[in-house]
Amino acid sequence: MLTSAARTFRQTARVIAGVVALVIGQGAQAATIMKVETGRPGTATFLLSGSIEEGDAGRMRAALDSVAAGVAVSVILESPGGHLGEGMLLGTLFHQAKVTTVVRGGGSICYSACAVAFLGGREPRSGKPMRVKMSGGKLGFHQFARRTFDPLKIYTKADYDAQVAEAQEVTRDIVRYLKSIGEDLSKLQLMLRAPSEGMNVISNEECLQRGFHVLDEPTGKLIEAATQTRLSSNTRSIEPRALVAPADDKG
Repeated sequence: MLTSAARTFRQTARVIAGVVALVIGQGAQAATIMKVETGRPGTATFLLSGSIEEGDAGRMRAALDSVAAGVAVSVILESPGGHLGEGMLLGTLFHQAKVTTVVRGGGSICYSACAVAFLGGREPRSGKPMRVKMSGGKLGFHQFARRTFDPLKIYTKADYDAQVAEAQEVTRDIVRYLKSIGEDLSKLQLMLRAPSEGMNVISNEECLQRGFHVLDEPTGKLIEAATQTRLSSNTRSIEPRALVAPADDKG
């Protein structure tokens, strides 16, 4: 049986899919945040698209501050990734502001730092986890990249020790982030299953197992994570596989 939040999202989902397709067709822009009109009273929907960079969480907060009190907010995330720290800040913001996070269908992607931000999604009224992936969308995790690594440099033991210390600190930051949004460390495993140059794109079935809702696009049915109902036979699952990470992905 669908919750009221699930029913509300299902009613809005097809409108989101159509409207966003028009918005993103205007051209690729990094870190674009714009409001999407869905025609649903009492709700507000934003699209965050492009590479996630420093300062995006502040701009997202400003956008959320423009919404009247009592309005349920959803944010559609469509990004190849970007700044890992900013992804965690966005996720923290979504968690604190009780914002539903959505990955749109039709082959849209939310990878790396975008997937990290996706984890923070919460149902506007209850505050319970509300992360929705449309069945044709792609949600991918991988290990973070060391930005300071130079393949042409001859590294000393001290250099390697510094790299290890940096990796450990970033891992601690991720663990602290997951704890702050009420997540268990199983989400860290999603990142560790693919190297920084690859991508762990998780299937619709695994999304349900991991606590993410899936909107079955052929039927328009929102499958809640707890039920793990079988998806439509017309929906092709996206199996985990290694993908080449976007060149500008720093997450």
